[in-house]
Amino acid sequence: MNNIKVLREKRNITQIRLSTGIDVSQETISAYESGRANPSADTLIRIADFLNTSTDYLLGRIENDMSIKQIINEKVDEDIDRLLGNYSLLSNSQKKDLLWYSEVLKDKDI
Repeated sequence: MNNIKVLREKRNITQIRLSTGIDVSQETISAYESGRANPSADTLIRIADFLNTSTDYLLGRIENDMSIKQIINEKVDEDIDRLLGNYSLLSNSQKKDLLWYSEVLKDKDI
């Protein structure tokens, strides 16, 4: 659980602030960070929510400390930017075709 300490320090959050934020003792946070104890699944989720990250990051399964919501929003923003960039390069006729096609896709039963 070293990532708890890494991210806590990166966010300038003390053990005491984290402990009060997730309703455990400061000693418990210290035990998590030193590997003497592991948080329950519920506590791990509370830590992730408090630090605005994912449980996968805290568990060391991924290296990106962004929350899943942030990762999804970033990907969506990239896709929207790409779509708008492509749209701006189309002729007026192609833009009308694309808008028509997007309406067809929107109304299509999946």
